[in-house]
Amino acid sequence: MLDLTNAENFRDLSKPIGALNEDRFQEFKKRYESMVQQQKSQGAQHNHHQDAPFMYGTHYSAPGYVLFYLLRVMPEHMLCLQNGKFDVPDRLFFSMQSCYESALSNNADLKELVPEFYDPDCFDFLINSMGLQLGNLQTGERVDDVILPSYAKSAKDFLRKNRAALESDHCTTHLPKWIDLIFGVTSRGSRAKTARNLFHPMSYLGPVDLDALRSDEDKNRAELQATEFGIVPDKLFRKEHPGKGESWEGTEGLVMPDVLRDSYNYGVSSSDRITKKEHTGSNDGFSLEDGTNPFA
Repeated sequence: MLDLTNAENFRDLSKPIGALNEDRFQEFKKRYESMVQQQKSQGAQHNHHQDAPFMYGTHYSAPGYVLFYLLRVMPEHMLCLQNGKFDVPDRLFFSMQSCYESALSNNADLKELVPEFYDPDCFDFLINSMGLQLGNLQTGERVDDVILPSYAKSAKDFLRKNRAALESDHCTTHLPKWIDLIFGVTSRGSRAKTARNLFHPMSYLGPVDLDALRSDEDKNRAELQATEFGIVPDKLFRKEHPGKGESWEGTEGLVMPDVLRDSYNYGVSSSDRITKKEHTGSNDGFSLEDGTNPFA
């Protein structure tokens, strides 16, 4: 029985996936601090923003991660990504339990879920209705329909319960903190560091930054990073997202569409436009003295 009134059944939405397991996060933190010390010893003149210290070398969303979940409804896209064959069976999405355990223990797995997990009408991504030959696990078990938690009567019931959890009082009360991590004030910069939400510097590149890269090699590297490991979404909110039942005065907390559009252009100087540092993460105003990623 799934108890949606028990807070212990919910994830801490104020933390990114990489910080949910404290023991694992300490490993990320140790590597980050080592990178900070290395750059300090080299001196600022030898440091490049693309090599800035980071906590997480992989991201929470990228094309490959989305296809990991949607393999059973989009096999042709996965085959395209995997050069004509499916991944090793033990690395496929075969059970919710294994997915949960990996997201809490695997240093290379920081995947967020996709929207389909909260839409009961999309249950087919959990069922191998095409009869795809996905192989066998090392245990000999065949990879077929996704193995669901014991409280789920069916794939559709599982998604209904996920939707109920998303719309529960506990989740709607704490969801603004998650919005801040993905689209808001703790998504980049010094506040991202404080929130344990600092990714590889290439994850913060915008079109202007990409055009400013000097060599084709750097551009190709940045594009490959974005394709394979993901990028941080545009910053949509200037202030902490209001809590349940609260609101901002007017649009003071929003990054308006025209402002967001202008942030991608060179020479933006109007005081009412979002700054390049706010949006893409330039190195203005940041240093390695406090261990902050200068490009976030």
